[in-house]
Amino acid sequence: MNRIQKNSECIKNYTVSRKPAVMSQDVDRMSVTLPPDLLSELNQVVETGEYNSRSEATRDALRAFVTEFNQQTGLSGTLSGTVVVLYEHEHSGVTDEMSELQHDFTETIVAVHHVHLSDHLCLESIAVDGAGGRIETLLSRIRPLEGVRQVKLAMVQADADADADADAESKVNAARERD
Repeated sequence: MNRIQKNSECIKNYTVSRKPAVMSQDVDRMSVTLPPDLLSELNQVVETGEYNSRSEATRDALRAFVTEFNQQTGLSGTLSGTVVVLYEHEHSGVTDEMSELQHDFTETIVAVHHVHLSDHLCLESIAVDGAGGRIETLLSRIRPLEGVRQVKLAMVQADADADADADAESKVNAARERD
């Protein structure tokens, strides 16, 4: 394979056109170049019978992606959770950058768990607790790193005041039962 052919495989090709869809909806057509293994996985999903076409499966996946992305933006208040990052450690600088982020976000990152999934893939679970805006900034610094494959955020309700109120109510109920 010559250099031009190799480069053309790497280029993302987007073609947009308006077409009337079935059931009188307008749709935009977009063409996306995928690595062969990802296309094969998409085909396997379609072959299960859950989707009528690649387009339908892709639309569903894009809706899920957009929903998840939107849930990770506009964060506010004090939040607790975990950022899960899957990345290829062989990419130049990604491991160093992940370590640097831990130093830049010491007020937000409370713990990091690093796992080697294979010879080239790493998974980091980053426990976070702090201002939503700061967590959002952390996510926006991780996502564009070369070699990062996925970034997921899972948040939990960890309101200390709510815990204190629940403990106080439990003590009052216990005292009433004794009386």
